[in-house]
Parts: sequence; C-alpha cells; structure tokens
Amino acid sequence: MSEQRQAAVEDDRSDRLVGSIELLAEAARRVHGTDRDLEDKVEWTVDAACRVARARFAAYVAAPDVGGGLQAVAGCSASELGGFAGLAASRLFATRPAERMPIRVGDVRRDKQSRALRNRVAFDEVASYLAVPVVSFDDRIYGALLLGHPEPDHFDRLAESLVAGLATHLGVALDNLATIQELAEQGEAQREVVHQLQEAVRPPMPSVEGAELGVHYLPADPSAPTGGDLYDWLVLPDGTIHLAVVDVVGKGVAATKDAVAVTHALRLLAVDGCPLDRLVARADELVTAHSPDLVATVAVVHYRPADGVAQLAGGGHPPPLLVSADGNVRQLSLPGIPIGWPGAGSSEVVTVDLARSETLILYTDGLIESTKDILVGLESLDRAAAELARYPAGPLARALVERALAGAMRRDDSLALVLRRRTPPDALPSHALGPLHYQFSPSMATVPLARHLLADWLDMVGIEGPDAADLLLVASELCANAVRHSSGAPSSCVLRAWSDGDAVVVEVEDDGIGFELPAFRDEADFPGLELEQGRGLFLAHALTDELFVARDDDRTVVRAVKRALISV
Repeated sequence: MSEQRQAAVEDDRSDRLVGSIELLAEAARRVHGTDRDLEDKVEWTVDAACRVARARFAAYVAAPDVGGGLQAVAGCSASELGGFAGLAASRLFATRPAERMPIRVGDVRRDKQSRALRNRVAFDEVASYLAVPVVSFDDRIYGALLLGHPEPDHFDRLAESLVAGLATHLGVALDNLATIQELAEQGEAQREVVHQLQEAVRPPMPSVEGAELGVHYLPADPSAPTGGDLYDWLVLPDGTIHLAVVDVVGKGVAATKDAVAVTHALRLLAVDGCPLDRLVARADELVTAHSPDLVATVAVVHYRPADGVAQLAGGGHPPPLLVSADGNVRQLSLPGIPIGWPGAGSSEVVTVDLARSETLILYTDGLIESTKDILVGLESLDRAAAELARYPAGPLARALVERALAGAMRRDDSLALVLRRRTPPDALPSHALGPLHYQFSPSMATVPLARHLLADWLDMVGIEGPDAADLLLVASELCANAVRHSSGAPSSCVLRAWSDGDAVVVEVEDDGIGFELPAFRDEADFPGLELEQGRGLFLAHALTDELFVARDDDRTVVRAVKRALISV
C-alpha cells in the first residue's frame, strides 16, 4: 500500500474514531434524557448504530419475554428485512447468559450457522452482519441490535465495539425505565396501604341534617401516614353529634396508637352518658391506667343540630374558633388540664348557640406553632378564618391547614375540623315563582348575562347573601364549562334554576360530546378556591350538596343542588 493510500486510511480511521466518540457522548443525552419516550430512544439508537457502523441497515428486535418482534429499523423498511431479523436475533437469544457475546459474521456464505439467512432479506444479498445483545444489569436480555451489509467482512472490531457501546446505553436506559415503573408500582401500593391505615383510624363522616362537617390533616413527616393528631365524630343515641380533636405528644404510628386510645375512651364514655364536664377526667383515668406516659390535649364538642346548641370542654387544647357567616371570629377558651398530667380534666363547659351558617373550628397546635410564636400563629389563624368564612366545611379545613403551613417548616402534625350549622332561614316570604329558563349561545360574553338573570331570580325567591353568592359562582363555572364543551351552534346552551323543597337546583345543558365527572374522593381533591383557573366542576362540587352529569338525547346536563336555602 502506498504511503499516500496508507495516510488516507489512517485519516479516515481517525475521523471515524472522533465521530464515534462524539456519537457515544451524544447517546448519553439522547438515550438517557427525560424528554424522550422509549420508542424515540430505541429509534435513535438504531439509527446511530447504522451510521456509526456504516451499515446497509440496522434494526432492533425485542426478546420474546419482553414483547418480542421487530421494533425499529433504519436504512430500509421493515418489510424489506423479511425474516432475516427474527432468525438472526433468535440465534443470539438462544445463547446462555455466560456465552452471550456479539455475533460478527464476515460472510454468511462461509458460515454454516448463518447460511439459512441468505435468502431471508428482500434486497441486496447480505454478506456480513453483526448482532449485539442489549442486556439488563442482571444479564437478562432485552433484545438485539442487528446490522447488515452486502460486502463481506464489513464490520470490524471498531464497529462491534461502538455498536456494543450503544447497546449498553440502551440497556441502561431500559433498566432505568423498568426501575421507574417498579418504583411507581411500589409507590402506588404504599399509597394504598397508607390510605387503608388512614381509613382504619379515621371514622366515616356522619351525615346529619342541620350540620356540615369537614376535616383536613397533614402529618409532620410527609412520608408518614398518620401521627399524634386525631379526630372523632359520632352521632349519639339522642341525636347529639360528639366531636373530639386529640393531640398526643409524639409523632408517627406510635403516637397514632395513643391518639386512638384517647378518642375511643372519649367515644365510649360519651355513648355511656358521661357528663361533658367529667368526660376528659374520666378518659384520663382510663387511658393512663394502661399508658402512664401518655400526654394529650383534648377538645370535645357536643352539638345538637335541632337547636344549634354546642357545648365544649377541653383539656389544655388551643381555643376553638367561632366564626359568623360574615367573617367575625371569636376565640373560645376551654380551661382544663391535659390528659396525662396531674389533675387532668375540664374546668368549665362552654355553651354557644350557633346561628345559621355559623362555624366552629377545632384544630391542633401545628396550625399556630409553625411560626414559632403562638400569638402570631393565633392571629394568622383568626385572619384566615375570617377571610375564608364562606368556604364549605371541607375546603375550609384544608385551606386553613395549607395557609398556616405556607412557607413554614412543618414541625408538627396539623389538623383542622370544621362544624357549620346548615339550616334554612328562619322566616322568608314564600314566592310562587316559576323556574328560570335561559337559552344562550356558546360565547363567554353570554356568561355574565346568565349570571345576572340568575341573580334576579334568586332575589325574587328570597335567597341572598353568601348563599346567593355561592349559587352565582357555581352557575358561572357551569356556564363557562358548557361554553367550552358545546358544539358552537347558536343557542345551544341552556341555564335553568328552580326550587325543590328547601333546596335550589341549578342546571346547565349543552350539545357537546359530554364528559366524565371527576372522582371527588374528599376535600384533598379540591384545587383551592383561591385559584382563578382550573376550578370548574371542583368548585361546583364543593359549594353544593349534590352534583352530577347526565346525557339526555345527545345533550350533556350538569345539575347542582344546594339545600337548606328555602323555608318550607
């Protein structure tokens, strides 16, 4: 070989090495980056292998136990490969892990094991081919990179090494994806265990006419399912609602065990008829007999829905809040000594008469100690309760917890329990007013007019103040939702409203293709009333007592019902 030709070969080899190194560096970004899905990663790897080895074609074949089959091709079409890819890959898949190495065949005409492949490709005869396994970290085979060329001995050691490097990148990427999927499955299983544990220690919400309840809880450790803050609610035999909030010293599941003991003692004593002024002291006697080191603050409410009378007793617990419908907040001092301390018990029973839409808020000290200054924390909680007074009970409990912890270090469990009196007005004039029916075109400009017409109708019915504001907000959200989902035809949307007993029904209809109502499991699914976008059906669900979607003659109907608004 002449010196000039030798120099050209060396230059070509040098350029090839530099280009190959750059390609492998790029593989780290393209194959392991998070901005591409698995299909993109495989296709890029196949195309890169074809280029770096200067092959006539390249392909990726998945192993049988991970789906099998030809998944990506470069340099030709999948149909042109015929049965070549499957046969070549099966030879590699048949090898044992200890013997699994790249297969490099210089000339299938001289290789007895490869001769059957000669007539399995529909274009130029494949003289040489390269098969490189893509394996996992534990030597399981994901698939194979296959490359072919019509010239004998086309693939050299450098090509084999470069393609093997790409195969290694792809194998690591597949490992990572498998690990992510496994972690996601484990996380889902863990969340289900947490949910079941929470359901086991948290009683179901009672449904009582004249009372609206809500609760929200966050543990000090976000990874822990429960902690030392716990609540209980129960309807006693005489119709009184027993409410209790307990804050046990300690964190985690061990604290939960102690909190359950306290709530169960309070519940059993209440059912047995123990007077409220003795309830905390008797509970102390029961639980400390078995757990002498247990210490817990307690707040208990016995609420009579029939007349709105609430009696409160406590043991060292932060003062509950009494919030009027217009946002006036008053702290209720509950003098007493915590369970586990000498002389545990209540010093006084506090009685309050809840007016219509007035709210009692019980909470644990996590809501007022996040700032390290309890007085500042109490003032912040008062302000939040005043500003959020119109929120329904569930979203109100959540908003109070989240606002108290916003921007603060979570050092303690945090719990808020809300009780609101829900009754119709004492006396309103009866209006024999017919239903509202307004047909409108699907334009956002028509939504304010629909809201205005509903406001006039509510005024004629005698519904005003926060109740009317809630219904107007719900109607606005439902009308905007109808505009978004309708076909766009003129006059294709309808707003209706009518009274039904003590309730008002708001219904919005459109001619769209319909949608599924989200699964509102609890207040944790609510995105927050402070958000200006994305509230829609969440907001309508939170502000009403009933919400459902139905299809009727190719039209979608969303109906919201809010009760305890009209005297009957």
